[in-house]
Amino acid sequence: MSNVPEALAALEHEQWMAWSKSLAAAEPLSAERVERWQRLWVPYADLSEHSKASDRVWAQKALTAVAEPLETTLILEYRECCRCLADPTIANPLWWLGYRCAIETLVARLAEMGIMIMLDPPAPRRAP
Repeated sequence: MSNVPEALAALEHEQWMAWSKSLAAAEPLSAERVERWQRLWVPYADLSEHSKASDRVWAQKALTAVAEPLETTLILEYRECCRCLADPTIANPLWWLGYRCAIETLVARLAEMGIMIMLDPPAPRRAP
């Protein structure tokens, strides 16, 4: 599995390179700035850890913008599954159990990619 935060940092670097190269070609910039930028016009993997840190900050901002609504939705859906599974009057708990397992699987896959979502532990099913 890919590491989503690091992949986003690499994408942020590519975006910055495209922007800075187009700006350098179109605007009168100081030679010092263009030289400084040229040293950074390399693939993300070839950057120093210090330079990568800047891209990681922007990647985290992008990831947060996407992950927070996803996390909220998954947590709310998971809580609803757990509520229904704890309700002894629910006629078909297997459907809710399958849905809960699907959410748990999705959360585990996201964790493998570097996106952490914390779910509450499920409550046991009460006897009718």
